[in-house]
Amino acid sequence: MRASSWLSELSGAGVYLKLENLQVTGSFKYRGALNCLAWAKENGLSRIFTASTGNHGLAVAEASKSVASEVTICLPKGICPAKVKQLGSYNVKLIEHGDECQITEAYAQRLANEKKGIYVSPYNNPEVMSGQGTIALEMFELLPELTTIIAAVGGGGLIGGLGLAAKAINPTVRVIGVVAANSPAMKECVQTGSIRPVFVRPTLADSLAGNVDPDSITYPIVREVVDEWVAVDEADIAQTLLEFLNEEGMIIEGAAAAAVAAVAKKLIDVTPAEKVGVIVCGGNISSTVWKELLLARA
Repeated sequence: MRASSWLSELSGAGVYLKLENLQVTGSFKYRGALNCLAWAKENGLSRIFTASTGNHGLAVAEASKSVASEVTICLPKGICPAKVKQLGSYNVKLIEHGDECQITEAYAQRLANEKKGIYVSPYNNPEVMSGQGTIALEMFELLPELTTIIAAVGGGGLIGGLGLAAKAINPTVRVIGVVAANSPAMKECVQTGSIRPVFVRPTLADSLAGNVDPDSITYPIVREVVDEWVAVDEADIAQTLLEFLNEEGMIIEGAAAAAVAAVAKKLIDVTPAEKVGVIVCGGNISSTVWKELLLARA
């Protein structure tokens, strides 16, 4: 982890950054993908199927290099050509199917069943979630006095996994979940007590967008481990993306900026005695989005 003088000065607490944007493939997703593929191999499952629009697919493809597997990645139509090109550099099979993520995921699951393989969900999988939990283990190893962890929340795999691990190490640690205000599905479901469709709009934190799977294994875990919720609006996400480059010298993606914004925009209450760890979950932002941000600020 790296201490952030910028965020520490703004908040008055000791703030540290867990830079998963520097992870293999540019996001935390590699942890869960590698753990799941290793588990599959140990259990004689070599045919891997998944659906993705970016980070998860790259993570599974990269993990297959370490854990020899036959990987098929299903992509929705209209995915960014740059991501397709990047995925095409791996020894994996790519299939384009469906106009929406839910359709693509259902198709990948059907293929897995038909071909006696395993479908690797980006979040709705116990091995994937356990892999993400290794983030918390590393954070406490580096900073045993950690009191607060802040992470962005989409499907719940990241915060569910690290929240379980963190609470096992220190039951008093405060876990704060951050959603995009334009797509607050998990927050709304947890706070209303049931999984239900939530109206979502486009967001710069695109990896957090979408509704919660009705069969989600993450929902009850997230409900158990998250102590507080924060919703970040688009203006704050956009501003934080630019501020992070200026202050920390790195380009990050919208989901990571949402977590950082919880501190940078003073959306949470912290005391000087606290040691706060912020998960910078990824750095994969498209050049198109970045150009639009710069033009909007010109």
